[in-house]
Amino acid sequence: MRILVAEDDPIFANTMEILIDELGYDLIDIVDNAEEMFSLIVATKPDLVILDIKLKGLKDGIEVATSISKSANPIPFIFITSFQDSQTFERAKATNPFAFLIKPFDELTLQRTIELALYKYNNAILDNESFGGWHKDIVLKDSFFIKVGQKLEKIKILDIVYVEIADKYAEVHTENKKLVVRMPLREILTKLPPQDFLRINRNLIINAHCIEHVNLQDHTVKLHIIELPFSRRFKEHILSRLNTLQ
Repeated sequence: MRILVAEDDPIFANTMEILIDELGYDLIDIVDNAEEMFSLIVATKPDLVILDIKLKGLKDGIEVATSISKSANPIPFIFITSFQDSQTFERAKATNPFAFLIKPFDELTLQRTIELALYKYNNAILDNESFGGWHKDIVLKDSFFIKVGQKLEKIKILDIVYVEIADKYAEVHTENKKLVVRMPLREILTKLPPQDFLRINRNLIINAHCIEHVNLQDHTVKLHIIELPFSRRFKEHILSRLNTLQ
C-alpha cells in the first residue's frame, strides 16, 4: 500500500517515516505544505493520505482534505494533529475524515488507525470503540487489500491470474506471489469483474486474459504460469466466454 504524508514538523516527519517503514508500507513522500501535497496526489495517486492539520503556507491540512473529499476519485485520509480545540476539531470533522491520530502515537496505534480508515472507506460500519482489528480482507475499487503480517498488501485485481479455494480461505495467485484471502470463494467471485474472470470448476476462478490455450481433450486450461483442470459442466461456459472460430 502506497502512503503519502503531509507533516510540517521535521522531527515528527522522521518518526512517521520510521513507523511506516516498520509497518512495511511504501512511503511515497513526506511534504510540509498543501501545494506540494496537491501536486503529489495528482501525480502519484496514493492509496492513503495522512495529513497533519497544521502545514506551512496559506492552506492547512483541512483544506487539503476538503479538496480530496470533493474530487471525482476521493482517497481515504487520516488527520494527525496535536490540536485539541473544538473549533479546529469541528472544521476537521466537516471533511468526513476516515480517522484521527493525536500526537504522539506509536506503531500499533498507527497500524490500527490505517486499518480502521480502510474499513470505513469500504463502507464498513465501525468506530474506534468497536474496532478490534483486521478480521476480513476487503476489495477497494480495482484492488484487494490483504492482511499480511502487520501490513495490508495491495493486489490489483487484473494482476490476479487465478483464485483457488483452500479450506476456509482462498489463495490469490499472481505471476509472482500467492496470498491467502480471508474471504470465501463465493464472495470473491462477486467482487471480481465478470467480463475478466470466470469460474472453471468448484474451486477455481481464472483471469480470462491469462488464458493461452484450452485443451478440450484433457479438460485443462493453460494460463501464463500454470495449467489448471476445468470441470466438464463448466466447459460450455468457458467456451462461450472465448472468441473461437468453428
